[in-house]
Amino acid sequence: MTVKQLSIEQFTAFEQASFEFSPGINVFIGTNSTGKTHIMKLIYSLLKVCEWGHRDNVDSNKKIGQKLSEKLHGVFKPEQVGRLVRQGEITNNSSQIHLTYADFKLEAAISSENNVSVNYDHLPNPLNPLYIPPNEFLSTSKGFIFAYNNRETSFDETYYDLSVALDAALLRGSHLAKIQEIIKPLENIIDGKVINEHGRFYIQFTSGEKIEIHLVSEGFRKIAELIYLINNGSLSPNSILFWDEPEANLNPKMMLLIVKMLKVLAAHGVQIFVATHDYLFSQELSLLVEYPSDTNVRFFSFHKPNQQSNVIIESGKTLVDIEHNPILSEYAAHYEREMKLFQNI
Repeated sequence: MTVKQLSIEQFTAFEQASFEFSPGINVFIGTNSTGKTHIMKLIYSLLKVCEWGHRDNVDSNKKIGQKLSEKLHGVFKPEQVGRLVRQGEITNNSSQIHLTYADFKLEAAISSENNVSVNYDHLPNPLNPLYIPPNEFLSTSKGFIFAYNNRETSFDETYYDLSVALDAALLRGSHLAKIQEIIKPLENIIDGKVINEHGRFYIQFTSGEKIEIHLVSEGFRKIAELIYLINNGSLSPNSILFWDEPEANLNPKMMLLIVKMLKVLAAHGVQIFVATHDYLFSQELSLLVEYPSDTNVRFFSFHKPNQQSNVIIESGKTLVDIEHNPILSEYAAHYEREMKLFQNI
């Protein structure tokens, strides 16, 4: 089961926007301040609240609304949750949100007066929504839960959720055997296994060498992070993965491995949302569709004609279908600048 649709009105940078998502990989591109991360965090918050409702056997619109208010505040970190309502000339405005997960519909409203309400007939029951921020977290997770609970850090709640996910016990027996098809290709990429000793992570390489995760390249740490989350069941078939800028701090060669890893996850039923600013990463994802494969990908371009205007959403099966591609446009501009310099020599 996957997230199928999202429509929003008057939410942060958006006057109105609608999305029809792929059950495989969904790729968000756009310049800074066009709302890519906001959309991922919004969907994630909605799904985590639904997950909480089912886990704690809470099925009350009022209580789910209260929990969503808390979650939005923790994930977005506004001074007040009403700050998520798009600012404009209209006073006492409100954000309207409509989410479809599988065949279940969830409606939410956020008022500029800090009220959050939720309506549904049947509360969606998502499996393991997981949000990974741009910076690798495996090497800094030790002691994070204690620090967060004691308000010793100002990180948003996605980091806390990720730390809790990393703290889960490893799968065993038949449950572990079921994930080997996913784990093996990823362990082959780093040529080793990820282990946790007293809250400190290592990679046990096939050569026999064991190295602290802090001494491993960030590219390997990002892959190791996903491997461990799969090993403890926090990321599993039919999970929903949100990954903000997977390419951050990676060498281009490592980005190709990340694309390969996403393809493996999608093939095993993980619905994936990624936001990216990288040319190579986005082009490699587009190649998964341009040349026949069994990977389902959809691209979304977040375009703002000017600083004050509404964000416009374009979508397509490949990057070729997208008219406004700021990544490609800037590379083309770079080529033109280079040619002018060459011609003036």
